[in-house]
Amino acid sequence: MIARPSSSEAQVAPAQVWSALSVDVVSCKIKLLAQLALYVVIARPPDEGSGEERSHACSTSNDQNPS
Repeated sequence: MIARPSSSEAQVAPAQVWSALSVDVVSCKIKLLAQLALYVVIARPPDEGSGEERSHACSTSNDQNPS
């Protein structure tokens, strides 16, 4: 195994990492992240979080004072 410096010594900004990658590698990583996001959305149960958002959205339209 290769010895690696501690995380406090090897901190690099994400912009430095992305700019050092080739266009092909960046495209591949973006595609993989998009697929992961899609799978997370598809795998989420349909009722998760929708009740609170729906009730909040309805209450704001009904709570407004017309005067």
